[in-house]
Amino acid sequence: MITRSTVVIGFILALTCLSGVWAQDNAALKGKIEAVYEMMDQSLESRDLAAFMSLFTDDYQVILAGTDRQGFQDAIKQIFQGNDQLRAEHTIIDIAQSGDTIKVAWDQKLEGKSGDKDWDEPDKRSMISLLVQEGGILKFARSAELDKNRLINVDGQTYKDGRMGFSFAAPENWMIIPSVHPTMQGMVIVLAPDRSSVAMFGCVKMPGISARQGIEGDEMLTEKLSKEGTYKLFKSGPISIGGHEGFETESKFFLPTTQDRYRRRVYFSAGGSLFVLCFDAIPFTQWDKVKDGFQSILDSFKVPD
Repeated sequence: MITRSTVVIGFILALTCLSGVWAQDNAALKGKIEAVYEMMDQSLESRDLAAFMSLFTDDYQVILAGTDRQGFQDAIKQIFQGNDQLRAEHTIIDIAQSGDTIKVAWDQKLEGKSGDKDWDEPDKRSMISLLVQEGGILKFARSAELDKNRLINVDGQTYKDGRMGFSFAAPENWMIIPSVHPTMQGMVIVLAPDRSSVAMFGCVKMPGISARQGIEGDEMLTEKLSKEGTYKLFKSGPISIGGHEGFETESKFFLPTTQDRYRRRVYFSAGGSLFVLCFDAIPFTQWDKVKDGFQSILDSFKVPD
């Protein structure tokens, strides 16, 4: 049976650029990218871990989760061990090149089978991947789950979600990615130019839970999950966001199979929802380089009264 690998680590309460529609007419580039995805499918179906991991850069990360190459390899290894046979299929949605980075939006389907059992229900999802040249070969450098139905909310460096009722603007060269989360609605992430640090927004319906209760509960859970001696709380107190009273914290921690990070949390209630804003410098030493960009996003964040 397929074990879904963790691509987003959530701590929200109960818990556990796209710039419009891309177009790319470069047939040669498309061919190279398709070849990479074919090799990925083949290595999954042959359960060849070495061949599969050769398609990923040494500094590969799962966006937001911060899962490093080793953590990702361990998750794939579990899938191989849990299935005697695998069937993999991909569909490229769009391709765009920005400097030395190629952004690919794609759908994937993975089915597994063990012994005489029937094929397991497919693991189907949409993804966004960043590919780079390494040693003359295209390799995966970053990836995140994608909600392609909300790409229409992205207009250049701005994001407006009419259904969830919030909007914001990202700095130049920051990538907006509508994504998914097991407990939050309308999750969207914004990847910093360092391709590691990231902001994450969304909201949850939690009647009777204040911003302070939610944020302090998440900090307690984060401390519990962190490697011993790595958690430290630097700041905790009230904050006002666009006239909405909320609560914020800043902390540093290190979770197993992920990189260390410095996280600023800002939670506030509006329109019957608890809005969750997290700003992660990954690793924590990046904080001084990305905090101004994070602040500009926060300053632009709007929720109608």
